[in-house]
Amino acid sequence: MLREAFENVAPYLSDIEKIREYVKKNEKRDVNEVIEDIEKRLKVEKGTLKTDFKILLNELRKIINMEM
Repeated sequence: MLREAFENVAPYLSDIEKIREYVKKNEKRDVNEVIEDIEKRLKVEKGTLKTDFKILLNELRKIINMEM
């Protein structure tokens, strides 16, 4: 699910390599754990990386809602 979210938003990301690396490291984790982790990162990240994580999180939540 994380990979799908990344692929959907990749064209809109500024720090695509950092987000790609994050996805690669975390795509096997439970989606709820990933959401919690991204929410924590949003509190400490700055600039475009923070925006990219926000975009990824929004897309991930959208996919989850579509599956329910």
